[in-house]
Amino acid sequence: MRGTKTPPKGVKFQLPVDGLVIDDNIIQNDDKPRIYSLISAKGQTEITLSGTKKLPSVKTRDSHDVTVQIVGASGATKAMHTTTLTEGKSLSIVAVSPWVKVPLSTSGAVSNDTFYEVEYGVKRRNQTRTVKVVIQDMPRRILMEALSHRGSTVWAGGISKKSLPHPTLKETVEFPAETNKCNLFVYDVLTSIGINVAWIEHGKAKFLPWMIKVSPPLAGEWADNERLLASWKVESSPLPGDIGAYAVTYSNASGHVGFVLTNGVCISAGWDKIEVNDAGFRNASGNAVPDDHDFTIFRRYKHSTPR
Repeated sequence: MRGTKTPPKGVKFQLPVDGLVIDDNIIQNDDKPRIYSLISAKGQTEITLSGTKKLPSVKTRDSHDVTVQIVGASGATKAMHTTTLTEGKSLSIVAVSPWVKVPLSTSGAVSNDTFYEVEYGVKRRNQTRTVKVVIQDMPRRILMEALSHRGSTVWAGGISKKSLPHPTLKETVEFPAETNKCNLFVYDVLTSIGINVAWIEHGKAKFLPWMIKVSPPLAGEWADNERLLASWKVESSPLPGDIGAYAVTYSNASGHVGFVLTNGVCISAGWDKIEVNDAGFRNASGNAVPDDHDFTIFRRYKHSTPR
């Protein structure tokens, strides 16, 4: 198995309902769900855990706001998910990502809380290593989405795939079979979390030569420090959530591009599947073969929310 799918032992959660913490001591030690029942009577909604343990009640309403929040070693809390429960309905909440946990310090500094380990491959040595990751909110959103596709063959080189619709142009582009799709993976991940990635002109339409064709940036264009500057900073050293890229003229690609999990680890579309490995860092780490290239540039999203 690649990467843990359960949180570290002893991670603490709270369950507020309508702002009142009704369960203050949720310690995750296994994969078993915690089942809560809400029953309305005489203007109050009684809450029980697993049908037996009584918890604090809340005032009866047509709907209840339910939150799962994680508690750090310092006592700081961060909401992981909030949703609405309506009368007669049920809901399920997954409290923690299978890959990473955000730092809980309100100052943005790294806290002493436990963080997830992610396994990655050192491809040229056929090794598997682990890395602990500390991620702030916007990069976390990027990496959570990218990691959710780990092992997926949707972007495999041997099959065709349409891009997600561009949020402004409302158009898609089809990448045919037998083409590399590392840039399409980057575009699709960013688009799926609401980031508007500028499309770039790539020649003219085959049957309408006066019509300009635009499509997602190529790897070589992510690696160009004069491109995509409206939303992406140019950096020389990586942080989690950055886009790493290099430009090389291959017969079927302009280079390679992927997401930086941490310095030395990349999430990107290989020919067969989405991989988490040391692509883009092999020369620096001493694990390269002659045709390997390292990322020459890192692009960092300028905004704290998608736009």
